[in-house]
Amino acid sequence: MKKLVSLLMVGVLALSLAACAATGGKDKVRVKCPACGYEFDAPSQP
Repeated sequence: MKKLVSLLMVGVLALSLAACAATGGKDKVRVKCPACGYEFDAPSQP
């Protein structure tokens, strides 16, 4: 039973990491200045 639970947790962790990696491919991020409201594209991180 303990092996089943740990295997299930590893599977959920792997799926969540794969989902994060799949959505992190955007090059430009839209940023809005909280003080003035100006919107601009932030440079991507290497």
